[in-house]
Amino acid sequence: MRLLAISALLVASAIFVAPAFASTEVKKEWQETRAWDAIFAQEHTQSQQARPQQARPKPVQGVVVLWNENKQQGFSNNLKRANQRYLPASTFKIPNSLIALDLGVVKNEHQVFKWDGKNRDIAAWNRDHDLITAMKYSVVPVYQDFARQIGEARMGKMLDAFDYGNEDISGNLDSFWLDGNIRISATEQIDFLRKLYHNKLHVSERSQRIVKQAMLTEANGDYIIRAKTGYSVRIEPKIGWWVGWVELDDNVWFFAMNMDMPSAEGLSLRQAITKAVLRQEKIIP
Repeated sequence: MRLLAISALLVASAIFVAPAFASTEVKKEWQETRAWDAIFAQEHTQSQQARPQQARPKPVQGVVVLWNENKQQGFSNNLKRANQRYLPASTFKIPNSLIALDLGVVKNEHQVFKWDGKNRDIAAWNRDHDLITAMKYSVVPVYQDFARQIGEARMGKMLDAFDYGNEDISGNLDSFWLDGNIRISATEQIDFLRKLYHNKLHVSERSQRIVKQAMLTEANGDYIIRAKTGYSVRIEPKIGWWVGWVELDDNVWFFAMNMDMPSAEGLSLRQAITKAVLRQEKIIP
């Protein structure tokens, strides 16, 4: 009888504890705020004023997603779009670099990748690069070579381990992130970046450290930004990306923004809109 009583007590305890544990596993607080809409509108107004002789441009359509790591809270101006998947474009250079490093395709951040001698429209691509500069100047040919060396089987396996977007690498192996079927949402970008920040991806800590070094975008006495841009132009809709995080003394804020970008004239708006939101939220001065 005593054993039965103890067993009953254990079962009752398990029933009581399980819901609380489950809730902590899925607890993610997301809030939608319309306070950032004016930032998108302001950028549209500035563009219109700069080109008064042209037809009225369409308002900027896009989303910014922020994640407060200390409070485990997320914010967005458009939660529906925040969860809509798009081609990752050159933001895929982050996982591509991690995989290339971990598989030995890239030895380290100092290895030199020789220019193939083909002149391309982007002048910065027409020279030798290492991993740091290839990331900085978003050198597509270098990363296409990484993908070919990684191979389809290993690429698919690694993206599955990363839980990266829809994990669909169908299309050309050396361009599926530009014109294939892989898609990722802004909130999924945040999830991936959080794992990278905490060295929780299924690659070595060394690989993650090197990629985070390559992502360094801005550093001053107030904050450090590690991030990557992207511009999807081969498939409609054309989308601009900026994803990364802001390191503060006492917290980290992750961000992912994407916006409709019919032409390259809007490239600078990716950072401008995101940083305006970060300033409005008093994350950066």
